[in-house]
Parts: sequence; C-alpha cells; structure tokens
Amino acid sequence: LALTPDEERRWHVMGYQDRMGETMAAADAIVSRAGATSLAEISALAIPAVLVPFPYATEDHQTTNARSYVEAGCAFMVPDAELETESFARAVSLLIDDEAVREAQRDAARAQKTTEAAAMLADVVEAAAQPVARAVQ
Repeated sequence: LALTPDEERRWHVMGYQDRMGETMAAADAIVSRAGATSLAEISALAIPAVLVPFPYATEDHQTTNARSYVEAGCAFMVPDAELETESFARAVSLLIDDEAVREAQRDAARAQKTTEAAAMLADVVEAAAQPVARAVQ
C-alpha cells in the first residue's frame, strides 16, 4: 500500500505495540483482528477499522464478531486469506482517504456503545444465580 507524501506525514503504520491503550487512543483508524477485547477497545474509542478475523479462532468466532461490526456500519472486514489482495488495499485506502467514511464508522460505533454494561452484566449474573439460590434453600 503506497502512501502519498501527505499521507506519510499524517498516517503511521505501526507494528506490535505493548501500550495499546495509548496507541489506540491516538489512532484515527486501525487494522485489527476481531477478538472480543480488541473490538471492545475499538468500540469504546470509536476507532474506524478494517477487521481481519483470525481464521483459526475457536468456531471462527472472530468472523462472527467482525460481521456484527460490519452490519452495524462500524468497520470493514477483510478475510485473512485476502490480505495481499486489492480488497484489503481498497478497504485501507477508504479509511485513509475518506474522512466521511471514518466519521460514519465513528458514529456507528458510538451508536452501539452502552454506558450501562456493568448494570446489564450484574442483571445477568443475578438472574443466573436465582435458580441456584432457590435450590440451596
């Protein structure tokens, strides 16, 4: 993927990072696998994304995860087998070249975000524990 001189000044291709929180907070866009934790961070920060699901993940769950983000308008998805194809280059170029595309993905990610996750999780745990509590009594 060739960048123009202007893009080279604005975009930084980075390898492995061990301080992901700081790196992601500074990102305008990201190419990432589609594991649950990665997607939670991408979603929380509303980072436009090209998702590349790890094809050997258990039950191909990363593809399922990525599809839900694509369907919500939060990301593009490119299968791992297509990383060296025009499909991948086109998806990355769209994020680099088109602010409207990035903003649409940001807006979609923000629309998916919930600030009630802890309360929702507590409700699930309490509901699951009720049959156990009744059986013990």
